[in-house]
Amino acid sequence: MEQFNSNIYKKKTPWQEFSGSCLGKIVILAVFIGILVIAAAVSRPTESMMRWQMEDNIMQCLHDNDSIENDVIDDYVGNIGRIFSHADTTDLNKEQWDTYQKLNRLEIYPHTLFRSARIINNIHPDGVRVGIGLFGIVIPTVKYSDLLMNTGAVRGDYNQRLIKDIVVPDEYVGENPNVQPYHYKGNPDD
Repeated sequence: MEQFNSNIYKKKTPWQEFSGSCLGKIVILAVFIGILVIAAAVSRPTESMMRWQMEDNIMQCLHDNDSIENDVIDDYVGNIGRIFSHADTTDLNKEQWDTYQKLNRLEIYPHTLFRSARIINNIHPDGVRVGIGLFGIVIPTVKYSDLLMNTGAVRGDYNQRLIKDIVVPDEYVGENPNVQPYHYKGNPDD
């Protein structure tokens, strides 16, 4: 004879009934997401912290990318490393930093759950996002190509002629050959 398992027919508690139902799972998920949203809103970095961290990250970007073309992976790895480190201000190129401050503008935008940083310059008049502040940390996404570091004419002299005069050399280059029109007279072998 089979043994009788009394746990199968045991009455469930109200919490077990609620957490086992579809509505209960949705409510538990909504409460979890609500707690994350409140934590994100409370731990959002301040504007001064965001500005300080982004300027520090931009200093590191200028120092690391001094005239060197990096690929996307180098930018991502460098940005992840910049979260946990600070710029060496003793080795900062003052002329390069002054050029950055003169030609670029860093703006911090508040959002409901995070802050974002954008660099505005003549290349990116609407701005390009270079950082996100979320849960108390600032995550940089700055690349050297986002920054405007020099200015100059996009095109040469605007008044130059598109078709330049042909220069004929003064030295003797020989006689012109006697060119006459060619008339086909048939195949001479036939």
